Amino acid sequence: MSYTKPKYSRTSVDRAGRILATDFGVTEGNDDAWEVLGNWRASHAFPLNTITVGLKNKVTRLGINAIVVQRLKRSRSILGKLSRDSMRLSQMQDIGGCRAVVSKISDVYALRDNFKRSRSKHELISIDDYITNPKASGYRGIHLVYKFQSQAKPEFNKLLLEVQLRTEAQHAWATAVETVGAVLGQALKASQGEAMWLAYFQVASLALEYSEEVNASRSLPLSREEVAKRLVEYDRRLEVRKRLAAYSIALRATDKPQTKNAAYFILLLLPDEPGLQIFAFTKDEAELAQLEYQRFERQLPLRSRQLALFPELADYTGAQVVLVGAESLKSIRDAYPNYYLDTGSFIEKIDSFKRLHRRSIF
Repeated sequence: MSYTKPKYSRTSVDRAGRILATDFGVTEGNDDAWEVLGNWRASHAFPLNTITVGLKNKVTRLGINAIVVQRLKRSRSILGKLSRDSMRLSQMQDIGGCRAVVSKISDVYALRDNFKRSRSKHELISIDDYITNPKASGYRGIHLVYKFQSQAKPEFNKLLLEVQLRTEAQHAWATAVETVGAVLGQALKASQGEAMWLAYFQVASLALEYSEEVNASRSLPLSREEVAKRLVEYDRRLEVRKRLAAYSIALRATDKPQTKNAAYFILLLLPDEPGLQIFAFTKDEAELAQLEYQRFERQLPLRSRQLALFPELADYTGAQVVLVGAESLKSIRDAYPNYYLDTGSFIEKIDSFKRLHRRSIF
């Protein structure tokens, strides 16, 4: 199986990033910059696959039940991050990322500790613990960044890859944020968008944190009772449960693709229709999958009408496409429910929290 190799210098990569981040690639005549970005992202596929295999091996050795998937970052997410954070494209740490979703926090830390003890030839650059110190948005999880090193494949050396470790509750929250963000056309994941939705997800994160193992080192800003009360109030004002439940009902997914021997999947989400198209590729078709990914990204509409269920939200940029690697279509649905507009797990966990504290609510 052949993998794409870096063709351009880091100076050229950074220049392309600056050009595209200026106006998100809208200006005509940026084809060369798009080609550089596409090659740079695709060149992360081989080292990402290597890091993902290592993650799977650790999960197996520790006897942890986990969903493990990998993905190459969407170009719009790349450009958005370049615009917000004023970084160089060659320095971005999560263009290639893999993720393990586990059942409980102790599993997250067991995996983290195993990574720290590992004598891997790849260099561990950083560990960010967003469980002990959640992001302002409410995001929780642990991120590890590696610098790839290989004597056999030196052309990929020094590329940066990210490993994400999350519990099922943390994953349910994160994918719910992405689902709502896709439909609204707002970067809620990056703490950008309607203030009330951002506040709702901050409070919802506290509810899920209370529902998991107690973190003695962290003092939460609101009591369980206050969290429950605020969730009920936000639900009344935003019609959260009604809307989230409606998303997945409205979605029309394509027929199940031929997935025999499939290793890569392209998910194309068009919330305004709404519809989800799935394209499967074998390991030997990795390069073709990369080319198709780039083609779809260039064709996505920048502006479109709002999902018909919610006409009061005028227009949005919710169309998304992503290329992911996984062992089965089922693991794709479990790991990327936001592409199915599926927030069922999130709704169930929030409803359970509210029921548990209903005496405090009324």
